[in-house]
Amino acid sequence: MGVRWYIGLSALALLVSCSKEEDILPNQQQRIVSFLTGSHSPRLLSEADAAVSLDNDPPYYSTFGNTTYRYIADVYDAERLSRPEVTAGCRIDVTFSLYDFSEYRSLTTETCVYSNDTVMINRLVADGLNPTHWVQCDDSGVPLLDGNGQFVPYACEIEVGGSGVLKGLRAAFVGCREQDEVEFYMTYNEAYGEKLIVGLMPKQSPVAMVCTINKVTK
Repeated sequence: MGVRWYIGLSALALLVSCSKEEDILPNQQQRIVSFLTGSHSPRLLSEADAAVSLDNDPPYYSTFGNTTYRYIADVYDAERLSRPEVTAGCRIDVTFSLYDFSEYRSLTTETCVYSNDTVMINRLVADGLNPTHWVQCDDSGVPLLDGNGQFVPYACEIEVGGSGVLKGLRAAFVGCREQDEVEFYMTYNEAYGEKLIVGLMPKQSPVAMVCTINKVTK
C-alpha cells in the first residue's frame, strides 16, 4: 500500500453537508485549540497573541482554512531563514507520522495510524505491529533491513498544494522550511471527511500529523 495513500485526498475525502459541519466543526475547533493552549507541550499561544506577548519568542500555532492548525517547533532558530522555503507547487520529501486525534490528547503509538519514521515503526513493532505494509519488502513479502539492521520505510515526496494532498495540508505546508519539525492538527473536513477508514480511525475524525521536512525541491 503506497505511503501517499495516508496523506492523499482524492480517494478518501467526501463532501459533507453544511448541517453536519455546523454541528461538528465548532466542537472540534474548540477542542483542538484547548489542547494546543492547554496540555500540549509546550503550551502554545495563537499567532495573534504571540505577536503582542511580552515573553521572548513565545511558542505559537498558526491557523489555516476551516480549520488546520500548525506548530513549527524550530520557528525561532537563528539559521532557519537561510534554509529553502516551501512554496506552492514545489516538491518536498517528508518523514511523517499520522494520528487519529479524536481523543484530543498527546500523540502516542496507540493513536498512530501510519508512519514512515523508522523510530516510530520500531516502537510500533515492539508493541506488536506487523510492518509488512509500512516498510519496503522483498519479493517474498519479508521486510527489508538496511546496513544497520533497521527497517526501510517508504520515502514520501509530495507536491505542495496538489490535489493529491489532504485539503488541510495544501496551504499549511507553505511557509515551512527545509529541516523544519512541524505538527499539523486538522478538523475532519480538512482531512478524510465522512469516510470511515476501517481499522484505522472512525469517520469524522480530527487528524494530527507530525513531520520533518527533509528536502525542498523547487
